[in-house]
Amino acid sequence: MSRDGRVARDTMLGLMKTCRKMGLSFWQYLGDRLGFDGQPIPPLATLVATKP
Repeated sequence: MSRDGRVARDTMLGLMKTCRKMGLSFWQYLGDRLGFDGQPIPPLATLVATKP
């Protein structure tokens, strides 16, 4: 696997784990960030900062 491939994999896995911890669907979050229709989700940094 190339270095870029490892970075992409690690980024997606980290995002998936964070979404799971926040109780969000990774696929819904990803779709929202890519501009697909659906209920908007705030930026992940905002969600993490407001989590008790």
